[in-house]
Amino acid sequence: MAISEKVSALVHSNKTLTTAFATATVETEEDISPGHLARTFYDEHSKKHSNLSGSGAYLETFKGLFQHAGKKDVERVQAIEPTQEDIDLAAQCGDFGSRPSDLFLKIYVDVLATLESNPWAGVVSPPLLGSRGVVNLTIISLIPDIMQHYYDCIVNAEHEVFLATNFWEASKASKFVCDAFKELSRRAEKRGKKVVVKMIYDRANLKMLKESHLLVEEEEWLSDEVKLPRRSEMPWLDFELVNFHQPLLGTFHCKFMIVDRKVALVNSNNIQDRANMEMMVHLEGPIVDSFYDTALISWFRPMHPRLPLLNRPSEKSEGGYKFAMDNQYASVHLLDGKKGAGLYHKLTNEEIPPDTTSDGKIFISGKYQTITEHLNADNQPDTHGTIEYELPQSSDDEYLPHIFHAPHEECPMVILNRAPYGKLGNPDSAMLNAQDAAWLAGLKYAKRSVFIQTPTFNAAPVVEGVLNAVRRGIECTLYVDVGYNDGGEVLPGQGGTNEEVSQRMFAQLDEEEKVKLKFYWYTGKDQIKPINASAQKRNCHIKLMIIDDAVGIAGNGNQDTQSWYHSQEVNVMIDNPAVCKDWRDTIRRVQNTHFHELQKDGVYLDRDGNPLTDSTGVGSGLKGIVKGVQGSIARARGKGGF
Repeated sequence: MAISEKVSALVHSNKTLTTAFATATVETEEDISPGHLARTFYDEHSKKHSNLSGSGAYLETFKGLFQHAGKKDVERVQAIEPTQEDIDLAAQCGDFGSRPSDLFLKIYVDVLATLESNPWAGVVSPPLLGSRGVVNLTIISLIPDIMQHYYDCIVNAEHEVFLATNFWEASKASKFVCDAFKELSRRAEKRGKKVVVKMIYDRANLKMLKESHLLVEEEEWLSDEVKLPRRSEMPWLDFELVNFHQPLLGTFHCKFMIVDRKVALVNSNNIQDRANMEMMVHLEGPIVDSFYDTALISWFRPMHPRLPLLNRPSEKSEGGYKFAMDNQYASVHLLDGKKGAGLYHKLTNEEIPPDTTSDGKIFISGKYQTITEHLNADNQPDTHGTIEYELPQSSDDEYLPHIFHAPHEECPMVILNRAPYGKLGNPDSAMLNAQDAAWLAGLKYAKRSVFIQTPTFNAAPVVEGVLNAVRRGIECTLYVDVGYNDGGEVLPGQGGTNEEVSQRMFAQLDEEEKVKLKFYWYTGKDQIKPINASAQKRNCHIKLMIIDDAVGIAGNGNQDTQSWYHSQEVNVMIDNPAVCKDWRDTIRRVQNTHFHELQKDGVYLDRDGNPLTDSTGVGSGLKGIVKGVQGSIARARGKGGF
């Protein structure tokens, strides 16, 4: 039986970290910590992995909570072949609303199996692992478009905001958040009630060798590298900031935000200026409570003050879920294309300029611009398009980076997380988590196709998983960014560069199998061929897997060794073919990647038969190791290719 009585009991319990933290009463608020409270759950596990030092430091507590078993447990999960009984039982092990598809449930069986040796393997209370919700909006675009939606959500908060990002950098991107905090404070003052804001990022610090969760004081966040607002500039916010990293390699790679327990945004981008195509998903419904629970355990420290909505789970708004411009967090910045232009001018009472497309300007992100202007995002004015703009033959080909999903009922979802692992090396035990289990299961249970877009593709388990799927006759399509690897990925055990991996993969397949592996280099919509990521002109940082065009996994995790074995990640799996189709269609609309497939030897040649230049300038040998060490140091400091 793939789902044991123990696991079934865990997910059917009514005990979650959120409810326990909400009802916890102690003599002083100083004693209330989500992290230490979590250690009181699941006594058998806590005693077995108790590594607390005498000081009760958060680093030791956190490591003790998430340490789990070894190779045999991983082999047990990977060897699972769910029976129909397992599938039926899995359907009862989540708050799904309606019965999920068998494909979704098979993947979920493997995810549930990770709880056998560690109830916290999903970095969420087990009852909140399987849930449901709606996907109101997806943005597949540049960082400014995503940060504009962050702004719109933050300023509409009434009670609380929880914002998590991997790397925060004083930048145009961070200014959206800073301006939103100031505006939210002004609105809170008008209402006469403060808003509680918690923020967590990863800016590695030597103090983390003793303490993983550092409370950041105002003097530090006012530094030139961070530049958050002064408290005096946002007096109506109760603001707290934590800096979290688990030394050495346990990066807090998460990127998500929760507003008023109504909406969760999960995205691929950090809050910094980069020439990246990114992806953000706007979720509503009970799945928000799963993100909320993950937020608490990630914060780990006491909260001063605590979040005001701890006792109020996510609720469907009166009149049901709102989509498109009816959603309270929508703004005219989300409008694209001809229909978007018409609606924009209707909402703003502005006249539509005559024949606006005659000079190559189209309506994108609430304004008229060329695709190149949009992709440059005001940060790289010297990057030029190499393809002349042509009006699309049909509306299906319009450049529409914002996706208003059609109104739909709640669909099954699972939050797929992994805890950070800071030690050097890539042990099998570090793969015993919801994220890795789901990715492998998707490749294992696919019947027709798997689509993956990722900046980096080199983790040994996913490489082998794709090869095995191809050998079973599954069409595997990989959209990868040439040259996106940081120097650390040429070190032994890191998997190598994207180019090295592509060539190794094709070398292991026979001619018939090679047909099923379709490997592409990311190409910007205004470009005639891929541009090496090292040029920082047209890069892609999307993290997405779609299985059989029906089950999608989106979020923070890359398909590299760092995300598979070390970083803390947050992703969501959805069971909705219509949303998956929207994602694939939009990727085709806003990229030219589908025109640039590698040859069946893993090498790309342009239309003139020329290969692309090398991405990193490093390979094996002494020079590669030196560059690799430099890249690993940058990664540990939060400055690598994440």
